[in-house]
Order: sequence, then structure tokens, then C-alpha cells
Amino acid sequence: EDQEWFGACGTLRGTCSPRLAHLGFPRPPGQGDPVEAWEYLPGPRGMLIRLALLASALTPPLPPGAGSEAEAAARREDQEFEAVQPPMPEHLLALWRAGSGAYACFQREFHSAGAGALTPSARAALKEAAAHLEQLAGFTLGERREFILYGRLQDVFVPLARELEHCADAASWSLQRALHPLGTNSYAVDEASKTSLWNAGVSAAIGFYRRAGDQHRAQATLELARKHPHAATHYERLDQTPLVFFPGLEARPWWEPRSFSLVRKLESAFADPGSRAALLAELDAVIARGGLAPILSPAAPLGEAGAGRGEAAGNESGGTCGAADGAAGGTTPAWSELPLFDGRVWDEGACAALPTLRGLLRGRGSEPVDECICTAPVDAASPNLCGTNIVVTLLRLAPGAAVLPHCGITNRRLTMQFALRGAEGVEFTVGGEPRGYGGDGKAIVFDDSFEHMVSHRGSQDRYVLYAVLKHPGLTSSVETLKS
Repeated sequence: EDQEWFGACGTLRGTCSPRLAHLGFPRPPGQGDPVEAWEYLPGPRGMLIRLALLASALTPPLPPGAGSEAEAAARREDQEFEAVQPPMPEHLLALWRAGSGAYACFQREFHSAGAGALTPSARAALKEAAAHLEQLAGFTLGERREFILYGRLQDVFVPLARELEHCADAASWSLQRALHPLGTNSYAVDEASKTSLWNAGVSAAIGFYRRAGDQHRAQATLELARKHPHAATHYERLDQTPLVFFPGLEARPWWEPRSFSLVRKLESAFADPGSRAALLAELDAVIARGGLAPILSPAAPLGEAGAGRGEAAGNESGGTCGAADGAAGGTTPAWSELPLFDGRVWDEGACAALPTLRGLLRGRGSEPVDECICTAPVDAASPNLCGTNIVVTLLRLAPGAAVLPHCGITNRRLTMQFALRGAEGVEFTVGGEPRGYGGDGKAIVFDDSFEHMVSHRGSQDRYVLYAVLKHPGLTSSVETLKS
């Protein structure tokens, strides 16, 4: 089975990747090169991938101050690309340096803006990087360099895919990297897996193709994902493609909120005038001292309200790297949070700032007060069914912002959001079914392994308590679950 799978995968890559020189594709007239390894391939953008590819690893939001870490990681990747032997011809090296330089410019612009939005100059830098790097992708570069190049093209097109016109490119490059041997062999079998490039690539490609309106390629990618002999990507439907998927669990987008004891407790507390006043006063104090940190990641699925499927997010303004954008990108982050619990340990400082909420959530010691809140295993090698190291957090979403369609990490959990303030005008769509909170003091519970999106057309900042819940279909024992 493994030989059949990897043989088919290699055939597919040979049909859609730059590795076509050995198949006898001719060089365009005048494009002869004395170095045989760098044969040029004909076709749109120098490649045939658009004809055969069926996006990206959606990296988790970067913590505060992680911009410099991301830039350092990109520089290390640049150095590795250039160090691979044999050396590249100068004209190809110039393309890589121009593209990576434009991407570095984007990183500086994005992180210095500090709002999580794409400023005009950051967007222009991405498009410049794309132009150089896609031209470079028309040449056979060798296995390691191609893998690095595909990853950088992912990094370029995923933030650009906040605009609808770039979704197909984000899907293609993400899947191209997943189909590379180094990507195909980097797969996750559960939430504890250390590698996941294959899972992330096929999952995101399905979502990006759906946003682009290409249901045919989305379905073809799903069928390809199901054929991997080991990865947890045996998906059953197009709108439920998390990073790791486990068949057999009850799957529905929305769950009845009041069937969970935590929801009943929170709604009861908010209905009491005294505890409601205390909750909101503590929230105001946190806001006043700037207690919520921005969620800043180029891969974060942020857009503008209404910019889901069929509408473009952002604008097409140009810009020059390093030029001041003024208010173009805004200085206030659209998405921010205050984490309270990581599945093992409560943040004592954050809990101290929200004592009323803490009393509703926490029991003695580090245990959550309600058993439906997900907890991470003590053994880090065991699957963390929470799928994240932020299990309980306070979240803010600015009016006019949107969270674009995406799927979560695993179908072995559920998500609760309890509206503290600003619920009016916020619409959630999960698995194609739109709903609102029903007002402040109300909760929603949904399965975030289904494709979901949020649009905030209200006038107030929305503040919610977010909590990862255990899936009711699971026992508390991972070993029992496996059996």
C-alpha cells in the first residue's frame, strides 16, 4: 500500500512540478543554459502546476514579540537555500535574493504596523516577492531548494489570500509543498505528532480552493488526502478538514449550548445583576490597562466584515517598502486576547485581574471548575485532545473585522464562546449554518473542525470568553479511545 501511494504521489508531482526536465519538455527558444540541472519549463508562469494540482500550513498566531523570531527564521532559511550544493547560476540566485528581500521587507512592515492588517506597502512587498519567486519556480532547483522555495511561496500567498483573487495560488503552492517528498513524509497521525506539513497543506488547500469557488479541485484534494496511508487526513466531507481528523465521532457544526454545565453556570451568573456588574467592571479594568495582547500572524485568517467567500478582503492600494502608510493599515489590532489557561496551568496574573470569572471557572489548585473544560495530558508525548496550548482565553474582535473561513486543529474537541459585551452584529457561520450569540450573556458551542468564519458588522468591540471543551463522544482515557 505504501509503495502504491508514494508511487502515485511521485507520478502526480512529476505531472505538476518543475521536475519535468527529464520528461523531455523543450526549452523555450533562446533559453538554453549550459548547466543541465537548471532546465527551464514552459507553461504559464513557467510551470504546469495549475493544470494538475488538485494551502498552506496555517501557522498558529504569533505571540507578542514573535515578529523578530519569524524574521530570524526566514533569514536562516535564506542562508540554507544559498548553502545547498551545487551553487546556483547568478541569474537564479538574483531571483531568490530579490524575492526573499521583498519578503523580508513585508515581514518588517507587517510586524512594525502591529495591527495584524496588511498595509498597502506590506501587500506590495508580497506581490513583488511573488513575482520573483514564481519566476524562479520555473527552473529545476534540486530537491532541498525546491522544498524551501515552495515553503516561501506558501508564506507569500497565504497572507495575500485574505484577498479572494489569491486563494487559488495559496492552495496550489501549499499543496505543491505537501506533494514534495519532504512534505509528504512530514505528516501527523494525532495531536501529539511533531510533524504536520502534509496535513496542513492538504487541509488548507481544500479551504482555499473552496473560497476560490473551485469545488472540483477541492474535492480532488480531499480524495488525495484520504489516500495517505498514515496521516490523519481521511476526511469525510469538504467542510470538515482539520489538521488531524478521526472518523467515527459524532459530527455536527452546532451543539446545544445549555447541554453543557459551564454554559449554564456562566449564563446564570450574567443574569444576576451583581455578578454581571462585577464581570463587566473587571473587563473594563483589563481593557483600560491594555491587558489584551494583539494576535499578530501573517497566516491568521483575518479580513474585513463581509470578506468571506465571494468578497475580497482589503484593497489594492500600492505602496513602497518602507514608505509610511499612515492610517491605511490602522494601529489598533483587530484581534487580541488575554490567555487564562493552557490546559495544564492557570495564568495567575490574568486570573487575578478577573476574579469573578476566575471563581466561575476554577476549582482548587489547577483543575478547571467544570469537567467539560478540556485539559492537556501530563505526559507531553500523549495526544493533547485540546489541540492547542490556549484552552481558556478572553478574546476581542474589532467592529468591521472578520475571521475568514478556516478549520481548526482536531475534531476531538468543541469550542464555546460566551459573549460578555458587543455580541450585536456578530455572525458566526459554521458548516454553512449562520448564527449569532443571541445577545450579551449568551453562549454558542460549535465544532471548529468544521469550516467556520466570523463577521463583525456591529459598532462595539466584541469580548467573549473562549473555552475548549471536551467532545462528549470521548472518554477521558486516551487508551480507551484508541481501543
